Amino acid sequence: MAQQKTLSRHSGGGRSASLATRALFAKHLAVMLKSGLTLTEALQVTRDSSRGAFRGVLTDIMRAVETGRPLSQAFGDHERVFGGLFIEATYAGEKSGTLPENLENIATELEREKELVAKVKGALMYPSVVLVAAFVLAMGVSFFVLPKITPLFESFRVELPFATRALIGFSHFVSDYGYYFFGGMFGLILLLTWMVRQKFSHPFTHLLMLRVPIIGTMIRSANIARFVRTLGMLLKSGVNVDEAIEIARDAMGNYYYKLSLTRVGRDVAKGSKLSESLAQEAHLFPAIVTRMIKVGEESGKFEETLFYLASFYEAEVDTSTKTLSTVLEPLLLLFIGLLVGGLALAIITPIYEITGGIKY
Repeated sequence: MAQQKTLSRHSGGGRSASLATRALFAKHLAVMLKSGLTLTEALQVTRDSSRGAFRGVLTDIMRAVETGRPLSQAFGDHERVFGGLFIEATYAGEKSGTLPENLENIATELEREKELVAKVKGALMYPSVVLVAAFVLAMGVSFFVLPKITPLFESFRVELPFATRALIGFSHFVSDYGYYFFGGMFGLILLLTWMVRQKFSHPFTHLLMLRVPIIGTMIRSANIARFVRTLGMLLKSGVNVDEAIEIARDAMGNYYYKLSLTRVGRDVAKGSKLSESLAQEAHLFPAIVTRMIKVGEESGKFEETLFYLASFYEAEVDTSTKTLSTVLEPLLLLFIGLLVGGLALAIITPIYEITGGIKY
């Protein structure tokens, strides 16, 4: 146990490789080991087919293995690249003699994780693109269109509609302070983005995201799916339940799920059943999760139950992403329509009133 924890907690240098890169590496390594190649030969083939920084990482791993060190320890030197799940499953495979099978399990898990992340990112891509396009359009109109048409309206000797007066006032504001205004907005967006990514903001931002309709459901489903699939894969690979919960906790993307699983792991280490510990965290783990896990514990089909729950909640993520797109699309179209319609109304109304008052 002590050695296993040392492996998973080693802090190696370098950035984490992408999910696709790690999944492909694990799959290729498993196939070559099953075909009869030695570990050194398999590592050399994967190293030669890799590019960039990952090639350098594999070179270090190959050299470490050639000196007689276990593969899991070599991975542990680059913990930031591979992650605890990859290292612990490899360690368990070395101990049980099922390294190729465990590497295949790792590849499957990483591919599932990649699909899950792609679904969440895809759901947020459309509104992000629309909002960025609206911001760029607003800047273009403010700097290039309004300065040319507002002098015309100011020359009219009539009472201008409120929308037109507001447009003229905004045009003067942009003319005087436009660069500061849009620069400040851009800086504020960068600052907020930076703050959201910092750990000190997670207790607030992660709680806020859990409370937002649809997005909160998507985040809950994604974290539960990630937890049960990671746990199932590690248990299937031979990792004990205490260590598996700890690694699954580190894989969570939400601060409150990490906090919850820290308490669960502590209870399980003291002898509690996983289902009983999760039942105390009902605000994050619904009753269906605890009941299904309890059935799995009592029936002896614990891993199968975890994989079933993972598939169920991955489908829930898919449903949430589709619902989010369905709800956001008309709202964004309405927002753009009001923006364009208000601009058109402010420009056309005074022209229409003046031309309508001309007598032939």
